[in-house]
Amino acid sequence: MSALSPAALLLLLLTTTHATLAHVLLGRTWRQLPIFWVTAAVGCLIATLLGWRFPLNLPTPAGIPMLEASLLAWVLLIVVSRLRP
Repeated sequence: MSALSPAALLLLLLTTTHATLAHVLLGRTWRQLPIFWVTAAVGCLIATLLGWRFPLNLPTPAGIPMLEASLLAWVLLIVVSRLRP
């Protein structure tokens, strides 16, 4: 039996996917990978906790707004990638 709820597991998967893809596309050093992961997690959590939803009838698996969480995570990832280490 899993100790994680479906929502937590989905957020973890979404965060890891976005952080990895951002590091492949925008990263320059390995040191940025944990920074990208934390940034993606913050973006996904903010969108989820605030209940940010577009006025579209999109599915929300496990109550997670996938489009909104992904969009906010990518906005934050782009901002963080432009900061100089």
